[in-house]
Amino acid sequence: MQWVEKYNPTNLKEVVGQQEVIKKVLYWFDNWKPGKKALLLYSRTGCGKTSIAYALASQLDYEILELNASDFRDKEHIKNIIGSSSKQASLFKKAKIILIDEVDGISGREDYGGLSEVIRCIKESSHRIILTANDPWNSKFSSLRRGCELVQLNELDILTILNVLKRICINEKINFSEIALKNLADLSKGDLRAAINDLQSIAETKKQISEKDLEILSVREKKESIFNALKLIFKDKNLDKVLNVLNETDLDLDECFLWLDENLPYEYKGYDLERAYEALAKADVFRGRIKRQQHYRFLVYQNALMTAGVALSKNNTNKSFINYNRTQRILKLWIAKQKYLKRKSIAEKIAAKTHTSLKKTVKDALPYFKIIFKNSKNNNLIKELDLNEEEIEWLSR
Repeated sequence: MQWVEKYNPTNLKEVVGQQEVIKKVLYWFDNWKPGKKALLLYSRTGCGKTSIAYALASQLDYEILELNASDFRDKEHIKNIIGSSSKQASLFKKAKIILIDEVDGISGREDYGGLSEVIRCIKESSHRIILTANDPWNSKFSSLRRGCELVQLNELDILTILNVLKRICINEKINFSEIALKNLADLSKGDLRAAINDLQSIAETKKQISEKDLEILSVREKKESIFNALKLIFKDKNLDKVLNVLNETDLDLDECFLWLDENLPYEYKGYDLERAYEALAKADVFRGRIKRQQHYRFLVYQNALMTAGVALSKNNTNKSFINYNRTQRILKLWIAKQKYLKRKSIAEKIAAKTHTSLKKTVKDALPYFKIIFKNSKNNNLIKELDLNEEEIEWLSR
């Protein structure tokens, strides 16, 4: 059994580090009536959002119906799972709490009315609805926020996480070093769930934990998501934080460069954007020299311009939440390459039959073949050149 489930709070008193939050949750619960606002709990991962919902339901003997919005995001799924349930009474319990977990996993327009369906369920529900999110401040959630009481959870400090880990070690009869547990708590970066999972992965079989056991974890924990790295560069100006953040991601500098290029216009405006692109352009110059001349000593300059250079280009920080987009340039290059390969494959077949060079075939013959196939498919040519369906389609465009 997973320890995060085994030691999940069964009542609100067992929830750690969120005493003030629990008071707000209980106030919302006691004053809720049908048609009133839902409760939206938000914080970074591992602070206890979902645990509070389940602890509340358990303490009050309520049924809980959970929908993970990251898995079921479109209107039909949401309607089928919680639409009718939001109006029906519980069969075996006093009442029902509907939990919509990770609601910021719904993308709005792309997910076929998912958000509008959630808002409709909140307005029409006969039961209390609790939602959780990591960051609900995207503009697409503005209508949802108006229908919710927002409560932010506290980030868990090292001491709080350390005390939980100690309690688990004692219950599981695990020998532990105080320093090792403290370091493990520190490595979790406020994510209690991650800390418990790490503790179980280390100690479950050998019933002990030492500082040496944390070496693998410390390497892994240095890896930062590209989204967090971008947020730090775009939102912060602290050089100590920013300068090496891209080294802590799993991506190489070339891919990080594309991420920065793609998302800069969403964060910076006007002169700030101009200066940021100037820093990025200079980084690209060093990037080119590294590739052409193998001067890897320039990597430090490329990295500094991509991190500190971009971060210090802004006079004003954009306070709004930005949903960073995956770079489209790699996809466009791949599509272009596929088109080129199809053209090359067809030209090679024509060149072989006409005893002409590939270059001359592409320039002189291929345009006429495209005209022929646009007017009608020529079965004799298809057979003679042994063209496949993709090549025929390319010629017919």
